[in-house]
Amino acid sequence: MIAENEFRTRCDNLRSHLDNLSGVVLFDADYIKYYTGFAFIPTERPMAFVMNAAGERALFVPRLELEHAQANALIDRVAHYIEYPDISHPSTVLADLLKEMGVTGDVAADSDGYPWIFGYRGPSLTESAGVTVHPIRAVIEDQLTGFEPAASHAILMAVVRRVSCGL
Repeated sequence: MIAENEFRTRCDNLRSHLDNLSGVVLFDADYIKYYTGFAFIPTERPMAFVMNAAGERALFVPRLELEHAQANALIDRVAHYIEYPDISHPSTVLADLLKEMGVTGDVAADSDGYPWIFGYRGPSLTESAGVTVHPIRAVIEDQLTGFEPAASHAILMAVVRRVSCGL
């Protein structure tokens, strides 16, 4: 089992890459699990992880997953919607959550909205929340794999020096 402080460290590392962005929104199930410990199978019911620039963490889930998220995710809060499809689209609940958390204007995201899978159809994050999305997938992938460009460059240069010196 991964300790809660490890999830906080992962989130803090991600937050350090936000620069002047107000927060981050992640839709990918593997990314959500990496930062929160919450495992789920993506379906037509949208879910997301949201973190603001101050480090407050939330999950956005369907009502069906509410107790599961509260019991298993290492986050500060859970916002939920009744069901999809419903009269009110889940994206309105997500937009409200972003606003409540101060994740407005320029935000980082792994994609501009929940993917259209298993019959789900919804607006982009840009359309529903009125935000400007900045891609963060490369930062997340580097964090997942332990790849650090500066460290990798230093290692490569050391190898080049050794090879060029005949060592």
